[in-house]
Amino acid sequence: MTKREQNFLKEWFEKYTNRFRDDNHILSTALDLKYRHSLRVAENARLIAQELALTSEDILLAEGCGLIHDIGRFSQFVRYGSFHDAVTVDHGQEGFRTLEDEQIPQHFDEDDWERIACAVAYHNKKVSDIPANLEERLKYFLRLIRDADKLDIMELVMKAVTSNGFTKLSDMLPYISTGRELTPGMMEEILKTKTVSVNNLRTVTDFVVMLASWFYDLNYAPARALAADRHILERIEHELPNSKDIRTLLTDIKRCTLLDKWKN
Repeated sequence: MTKREQNFLKEWFEKYTNRFRDDNHILSTALDLKYRHSLRVAENARLIAQELALTSEDILLAEGCGLIHDIGRFSQFVRYGSFHDAVTVDHGQEGFRTLEDEQIPQHFDEDDWERIACAVAYHNKKVSDIPANLEERLKYFLRLIRDADKLDIMELVMKAVTSNGFTKLSDMLPYISTGRELTPGMMEEILKTKTVSVNNLRTVTDFVVMLASWFYDLNYAPARALAADRHILERIEHELPNSKDIRTLLTDIKRCTLLDKWKN
């Protein structure tokens, strides 16, 4: 991606999201959260790409993908009043549809567009739901955007939990209660599969446990370094109950960190 192409993408992002502002040029609280999240994911993607020593063109592409990864959230929320994919629409696929409807592909060469499309369409999928036959060049950028996205969601949720008990975010995620109990079966799923189905989340504690499980799916060393710099795992641990299963999970995550069993 050239600087000119990235500037086009930034300008389009602003123009597109401006359509959802009211007469006073203000986004609703929910959409403003997604707007700001998109900016931070773009920054995370840039930082990761730079540390991976990617080319200047690919750093621009990573930042651009991060910026528009959640573009489907805007029409999703306006249409359904919810960010819950399971009962509305897959926001990754909605984002891909939006980009095609907006004729974004014609502004990029085939290689860049394929990487953009893949990052947007699959950034929110469980690993098991990502097509196994994706080309490595597509997987590489998809992993990067997934890392950048997870880092900001972790930060966003933990700030909400510690500052107001998740009450502000619960207005946008009504299927998540502010209760601090752990839903039965949650730890069994994580310890067995190292992942959690979003559809099984019921409480704030369930959500925080899911964030812990995301450490198994941080793909690149720079993303893990950013998580460490931001003390994300320590903050997660502070908010979780001191149960045997939780201790087992956290010990395994820390062990993987020390042994560097994650992908590089």
